[in-house]
Amino acid sequence: MKKVSILVSTIDSGGAEKQAVLLAIQLSKHTDVNLIVLNGGHTEYKGNVDLLAESSVKVHRLNGSMLLKTIRIRELLKESHTDVLLNYLTMPDFLGSFLGKRLRISVYNGIRNSRLPKSKMLMEKWAHNHWATATIYNCYSGADYFEKLGFRKDKNIVIPNCFPDIAEPIIRDNHSQRTIITVGRFDPQKDYETLIKSISLLDRKDYRLCIVGYGVLEAQIREWVELYGIKDRTDIHIKPNNVSELERNADIYISTSLFEGTSNSIMEALNWSLPVVATNVGDNDHLVIDGVNGYLHPIGDVTGLTTSLCKLLDSVELRNTMGVRSNQNLRENYSMEIFEKRYLDLIEGK
Repeated sequence: MKKVSILVSTIDSGGAEKQAVLLAIQLSKHTDVNLIVLNGGHTEYKGNVDLLAESSVKVHRLNGSMLLKTIRIRELLKESHTDVLLNYLTMPDFLGSFLGKRLRISVYNGIRNSRLPKSKMLMEKWAHNHWATATIYNCYSGADYFEKLGFRKDKNIVIPNCFPDIAEPIIRDNHSQRTIITVGRFDPQKDYETLIKSISLLDRKDYRLCIVGYGVLEAQIREWVELYGIKDRTDIHIKPNNVSELERNADIYISTSLFEGTSNSIMEALNWSLPVVATNVGDNDHLVIDGVNGYLHPIGDVTGLTTSLCKLLDSVELRNTMGVRSNQNLRENYSMEIFEKRYLDLIEGK
């Protein structure tokens, strides 16, 4: 099989970094894989480091100026006789495709969201149209959006994120206090005010809201919880080490994002057999089939979100039916095996 290198910015805790690590590990079962970390001195997520330590992936952490890093990447690609270079995120995409073009190897860039700031979009567009063999998107909505911005359609490929170690389906008891949970960065993208406002309209006392995450909006989120009168019904967890346990013990998942790619947090909810109420952005309509394993609503649809939450709060049968379908959707469309095969077929030109 062809030899592979993967270029990433860091191996911190982000979704793109996790997917890059998982891909490196899966491909290393079939061929030699180098994982080149552009910012080798950056904080590293222990979970990723531990996974890599148990694999045959060769990890190269780069330091020094960008010029020195560029020279070192070129050396590593030549020394390892790399046939295929896979890049993740803007700077690796730009730098990796530039080098790959000159070394005459196949280069696949990686855009991991359905939107980008203009400066990054322009860098990605140039690299995609002029240097890269193709760009791999983790969501269909991203591929469609960037095509409209002038990215060559014939070089667009979609391979959704994978989810490792999918749990068995869960049937939950009818708790007297239902838990509505959301997990994500405290970032404007997630539109927490809409989420909190929707919860505040629930005219009932049989629920608790569990907000899990961290970020710049923490103080603002606490203010909104108090402003909308649900402080006594809300638990806020900052970077807890038991996120999986919190989701297993929850009953409903909610997401009110303004934009997404393939949402890792919703995939986690599907894994734990949770029905999902979400905004219809990015590839959420692939993860949440409206009326099947949850409900989709337009951005900012406070009334609709509240109505759907009420339906789920009212019926344990509906919650369990939709929750099992969530798990089934993840298993059938986002498993590690499917993810691995898609990349192997791409690398081997099938």
